[in-house]
Amino acid sequence: MIDVAFVIGRLNIGGAEAELLRIARGLDRSRFRPVVITLQDAGPLAGDLGSVELIELGRRKAWPGTWRALSRLLAEREPAIVQSFLFGENILCRAIGKGLVVSGLQGSLSDACETGPSLRLSVDRATFDRAAAVVSNSAYYRALYGSYGFDASRIRVIPSAVTPMLPASGEGVRARYGIRDGEVLVTCLARLVERKGHDDLIRAQSGLRLLFVGDGPYRRRLEGRGAILAGARRDVPEILAASDIVALPSRFGEGCPNALLEAMAAGKPVVAARTGGIPEVVIDGETGILVPPEDPGALRDALLRLAGDAALRARMGAAGRERVAREFSVPKLVQSYEALYSELTASRPPI
Repeated sequence: MIDVAFVIGRLNIGGAEAELLRIARGLDRSRFRPVVITLQDAGPLAGDLGSVELIELGRRKAWPGTWRALSRLLAEREPAIVQSFLFGENILCRAIGKGLVVSGLQGSLSDACETGPSLRLSVDRATFDRAAAVVSNSAYYRALYGSYGFDASRIRVIPSAVTPMLPASGEGVRARYGIRDGEVLVTCLARLVERKGHDDLIRAQSGLRLLFVGDGPYRRRLEGRGAILAGARRDVPEILAASDIVALPSRFGEGCPNALLEAMAAGKPVVAARTGGIPEVVIDGETGILVPPEDPGALRDALLRLAGDAALRARMGAAGRERVAREFSVPKLVQSYEALYSELTASRPPI
């Protein structure tokens, strides 16, 4: 039996947290014994763990105390694998050094991570060799880190996954936000920060209705500019069912965006910036349309092309759903992590 400890600050609503839940719940319990350790309180997604054991350290970001508490717990539990996904947890687990540490590769270490090293990147570099393996959800980030001098051979690429969307009607969503019949609704699922490109969508809207789902520090800059700001929502399947197009005009190198996987799983065509790992997810002309980043004109042309062709939207949406089921399924994700954990523990020298 391989004991796997998943370490996270808190089970908030987010991509890394959702990935953790999918892996922890999906592991073959005849071979793996998962436990989730939250450094703070459990968080809003704790109820989604099901039968997976949860331990709350209840710390309040006082790092010396958190270090001691986590170190004691890992020494007591002696997990073979210690899996983390986010920057702070990655560094903490590597520094403690209990078990075989598997880190998630962080693609957003600075607001302009592709322009050169940041302080966080330097810290990542200093502790990189303490991880038994580092997992990236895109080949793009493996190559990017290789260009920074990291040993890219240590980085494994395991694309993200999405749970199949439950049937949703979207009934009431359009009425809630004042979207009339016949209006084309373009939805963007993303944190409200400048680099996600919400500004470019507003400049490109050309009469289309925009719905921004998510929250963040850029909200004030977007208020009163024609887009509907829905905030963070738990009814994403219903919102996607009511949407006609999903857009993600990111200005930086995304990895494997959950928002696009969710859109494709819901059978929606996507318009996204051709940046980072997005071309690994979206097949241009087949499951959506890719445009250059920070190009409102090209973005507008792509949106209007889809808005004016319902048959094209349906065809791309169907192709996207098939691609997600084939390439980005939860069973495939879990099997990839199981294979990695088995490989690492099999090659570990006896104590």
